[in-house]
Amino acid sequence: MSVASADVHKAVTAVWNASTLDALFQALWASGVGEYTVLNDQEAAPNQPFPYCVYELTLSSTTDRMSGDGSTIREVRNIAWNFHVHARQVDGDARTAKEIAAYLAEEIMKVFGGHPTVAATDLSLDSGGFLISEYQSDFGIRTGDQTHRWDIQYIFKIDVPIAV
Repeated sequence: MSVASADVHKAVTAVWNASTLDALFQALWASGVGEYTVLNDQEAAPNQPFPYCVYELTLSSTTDRMSGDGSTIREVRNIAWNFHVHARQVDGDARTAKEIAAYLAEEIMKVFGGHPTVAATDLSLDSGGFLISEYQSDFGIRTGDQTHRWDIQYIFKIDVPIAV
């Protein structure tokens, strides 16, 4: 993982934590489930309560390189980022697992981009600058009899120094 990718991980986590997303997921957890995180890097913990979200960085590519005054070199990078919302039917909730997953995915899109009426929150990077969050797609996948996953795909464009 490059320094730029690590910076994006940190920024996404900060934006997630500043939002109300954890509370939306945890409101659907059974009481007394213990200490678990809602947002998980690449895989969830064993016995993770539903619903939860897993994220992954899938691809990073450099689209442009530039030098300013000759003493620094910068790159514009596209970082492919995916959120995977995992949901199960909840006792006392009339929604299906698919409906719960879609609802939570929509709430994530309100924070990170892709929602038609809410602007995305900018990521704050320690090294370099965040240019734009490009929503790519979202779709649902049935994963079991009463479980569903909703994927949201982004490209985060960043401008980062690579040499000083």
